[in-house]
This record gives sequence, C-alpha cells and structure tokens, in this order.
Amino acid sequence: MAISINWATKVINIPQDYLTDLGGGIFELNVNTFRLDLRDIEDNEDGIPFQYTHTHNTEVTLGGLTLSRVVEIIAPYTITFEDGQYAVNLVGANNNIADRTNVNQVSVRSSNSAGMVTVNSGSGLTAEQHEQLMKTLTVAKFLGLK
Repeated sequence: MAISINWATKVINIPQDYLTDLGGGIFELNVNTFRLDLRDIEDNEDGIPFQYTHTHNTEVTLGGLTLSRVVEIIAPYTITFEDGQYAVNLVGANNNIADRTNVNQVSVRSSNSAGMVTVNSGSGLTAEQHEQLMKTLTVAKFLGLK
C-alpha cells in the first residue's frame, strides 16, 4: 500500500506494509525513498495546488568525507504511521520525522548523525578557558616557544 496525504488535515499517512519488515516487530523506513514518494504525490494533479511537505538537502562530499542527506518535514505537515505495536527505524537520511510524528503505539527510532557545532560569537571558550589559554601563550612566548 502507498503513502497518502490528507491535504485538509496536512497528515501524511504511512501504512505498515509500506515499510520494510525486518522481523520481530521491527520495520524500516528508507527516508530517501519516502521523500521521493512524497514528491511524486506533490507533483500529481491533486497535490500541485498545495505547499511542499518537506525540504531536502542531498549528500555532499567535502574533503573526502560524505555528509548525510537531510530531509525536513515542514510544518504544518505531520506523519501518522498505521497504528500497531511495532518499531520503525528511520534510515538513509538525517530527518525530523520523529518530531513530526503523531503519537500512537508505534515506536519511531531516529538515527540522525551528529554535526558540527557552530559558535555565533566569540571564540567558543568559556572565560576560564580563555584565561588559561592566555596564560599558556604568555608562558610559551616567555620561553621562546611558538
């Protein structure tokens, strides 16, 4: 069965048989496949008049390291998995699906990877760390070290 979108309520419905059965009550949702299926629904005759359901940033290779794709479900859209006692592992992209899921008996397991922490101002050091660094640099300069 395919996913569907209730345009009036902005709920994206995911039936259990859309998921990959891993056995033991554990299922998997490939987030990249999911977002492609959402785009197919959005660009059909019924979906064209409505705003997009999500944003997508593809994989990027930087310095030999491939950073993961990111899929973000946009408010006011939410996701409802077909109710039942099973778990869903989200794979294939960093995402906010767990945050946008309507709560029922389904356990949603996100596996987002960590990213860089950005400091908006200053060096990112605490006052104490800054003071210690300045003392160390002063001693190094005094000793003629670089």
